Amino acid sequence: MQADANVQPAAQATQGRIVSLLDGLPPESLSLVERFVQFLREQARRGEPVVIASKSVREERPPYVYPTVPLPASALDGLIGIMPPVGGDALTDTEALYDEV
Repeated sequence: MQADANVQPAAQATQGRIVSLLDGLPPESLSLVERFVQFLREQARRGEPVVIASKSVREERPPYVYPTVPLPASALDGLIGIMPPVGGDALTDTEALYDEV
């Protein structure tokens, strides 16, 4: 990376940090970084601003997203008989609640 005389010292420091981070990446990761830089250049060429999400926007999302793993219905067979019968009828009890209203 060439140091441009028009680049401010803070930007030069950032460029230096980026280069040092690149040195620690495995070679297969460099192509991904290259594509990202090309994406940013294309945005700049089109005049599209780079939007950085504020901290409050990032905090609105849950910190972890757990993927849903589909399982066959037969996976429920192992749950049959785990709990002893407790008696009662959930449907009848629910309907009774609505009858009182």
